[in-house]
Amino acid sequence: MFSEMSSAIPALFSSLPGRLRYGPRMIDRQEIKILVDRHLAEARKAMLPRVRNAFDGLLRERRLLEPDPAPYFEALGHPLFELPVWVAGRLKDDGVQTPVETLSDVLGISALGYLHARAQDDWLDGASREDPTLIAVAESLLTLCNRLLVKVVGSSSRFWGFYCEVLNDYAESLLHTDELRRGKAPVSRSTFEQLLAQSKPLMIPSAALLDRADRWELCPHLEEFVFAATAAAQLYNDLTDIYQDRQMGHRTWTIEAIGDSEADQLWMDLAGVSEGREGGRIGERVQEALLLHGRSAQAAQALGLTAAEDWLAGRRIALEGLPRSLRANLRAAFVRRIAGPTAG
Repeated sequence: MFSEMSSAIPALFSSLPGRLRYGPRMIDRQEIKILVDRHLAEARKAMLPRVRNAFDGLLRERRLLEPDPAPYFEALGHPLFELPVWVAGRLKDDGVQTPVETLSDVLGISALGYLHARAQDDWLDGASREDPTLIAVAESLLTLCNRLLVKVVGSSSRFWGFYCEVLNDYAESLLHTDELRRGKAPVSRSTFEQLLAQSKPLMIPSAALLDRADRWELCPHLEEFVFAATAAAQLYNDLTDIYQDRQMGHRTWTIEAIGDSEADQLWMDLAGVSEGREGGRIGERVQEALLLHGRSAQAAQALGLTAAEDWLAGRRIALEGLPRSLRANLRAAFVRRIAGPTAG
């Protein structure tokens, strides 16, 4: 399946215009997917067989390099591939054009950098750490990612200093996460924010465009957008996964807040949210997610990302609908409890 997709990509890529037009004619999602898939296919080709086989497994788990574009674009996930396009469109408004090959390389950086982090995370989450295959995949992906970065930013000391700082913060956060999983220390808000340092590499592709355009003064707004958008998404995931996380013994900031609440109390909290009351501890987390979303919208405005408005509106609607999806999950939990442990 992967080889069939790979053979079709060069023809699709050659059909794109030599220089992308922004503003009224934004590059669309199908074109983004073509560019991303091109780099995923090239990464596969560059790998040796054992690493390639493990990489294929990573692609299957994330449903990438497949015909369906849905996994590439999720309103409640990070706008992994849209963000660089939004930034390129904003730079175009300042008169800075981004050639298609440069944008293609930046999208490749987004894809390979994301999968590098996922490979490491999957290894940390694995039942056994004796198999180093995923670490080998991560090393290969980081090398390929850096090769693309050199094409975009060259030897810019400003960018590479930033890059080293971001990856050092990421590495420290990775160790902090592992310590948290092994220990019993409480997960506070400050811990939650420290763990979000693992999202910092998401800035790298768009920061490369800002460096190339000499618009580095926009980087703090980019950092705020990535932090707030990722934090809102993480709270959404933590709320959605409350029941599963508790069963598996996982600890999150949300789980710590809820403590040992029984399903009855969680239901009352959700009922309060639906009726416009504060909704207890769950309501607090929903409101926190919406506040963080507001921060990401303000950062997008400061960055001048007018093309992000529809995405931001869609995410807000999804966050506001969170109590409804949580009630559905809780209702299912009640049914399972009433049916008893043998229900299947």
